[in-house]
Amino acid sequence: MPLEREVKSKLRDRVSTANKANVDEVADEVNAALATLDADDKDHARLQGWLEDLSTVKGGGVPGKFS
Repeated sequence: MPLEREVKSKLRDRVSTANKANVDEVADEVNAALATLDADDKDHARLQGWLEDLSTVKGGGVPGKFS
């Protein structure tokens, strides 16, 4: 079952404003939501992408920018 709109919106906002100080907390929230989804759910792929973005932030990079 896809994520509720409010949950997805809250997570998207948290991911987009994540920084090195809170990236682990945000990643935990995304992982918790991811655990509730089936692997073939469209939101599963979206959340996986957000985790990749958070990994970039944790490494000091900016998601979407080429190195």
